[in-house]
Amino acid sequence: MTDPQPHYPRLSDLVLNDLARLQKPRPPRDPRLGAAILAITISALAVLALAGCAHPAMRPVCIPLKAYSAGDEKALEAELKAHPDMPVTHDVVRNWLGMRDEDRACLAKARTAPVGP
Repeated sequence: MTDPQPHYPRLSDLVLNDLARLQKPRPPRDPRLGAAILAITISALAVLALAGCAHPAMRPVCIPLKAYSAGDEKALEAELKAHPDMPVTHDVVRNWLGMRDEDRACLAKARTAPVGP
């Protein structure tokens, strides 16, 4: 008859087998193998040390500006002067002009930024 449950070795048997296997003398290592391991280790450390030296070229991401004609700018100026009683509109337009100036600077920086390493 066969045992319905598979036989699992006891932990003490496994430990004894491992200890017996570890007590057997190992064959000597080839002397060239130590030099190869040393060369691989030094090469890997050199690659890891130099891996951080190359920095990717980053270009700023800018929003493309819509071009307004001089007539549009004069019309906006006339409307703002005609309604000095709307301070919120004046604040929004000043903020919008500041953002356009920042975006112009961003676009100029993006044009002069290097593309590759």
